[in-house]
Amino acid sequence: MTHWAGSAERRLAPLVGRWRTQGRTIETPEAPSAPIDAVDTYEWLPGRSALLHTVDARVGDEQVEGAEIICWDSALGAYVTLHCGSDGLNRYEASLDEENDVLVWCMRSAHDRFTGTFSDDRNTIDGQWEQLDDEDAWQPWMEVTLTKSAN
Repeated sequence: MTHWAGSAERRLAPLVGRWRTQGRTIETPEAPSAPIDAVDTYEWLPGRSALLHTVDARVGDEQVEGAEIICWDSALGAYVTLHCGSDGLNRYEASLDEENDVLVWCMRSAHDRFTGTFSDDRNTIDGQWEQLDDEDAWQPWMEVTLTKSAN
């Protein structure tokens, strides 16, 4: 028997699956642009009240691996995530909402943020990452496209 914890959890369903992620970091005065090639997998945890997101990525010459738990926090009225990986620990608040008939996944931590827009068929996400600079201004960091695998 399938059990859904609630409507907030059900809204995460478009993320479930295996995604091929490709893109690039944004060139800065300190570093050239680097290619990004990754596999992101989102799967339900038992009880379907949260997602497990695993990452296996190559960013330039660097291998990045990690896992993230995504769940709804009713007290905050937002999704919360905890990412643990070879690139460190990070906590995000997130939303997954329809904006002008387009599904948008947004995540924000104290240091970085992501905005991803789903295609109409929900099989592609075009996303941009930004980081805070030393003057507390958001700067472009990475551009990625996630494409859902057929399986």
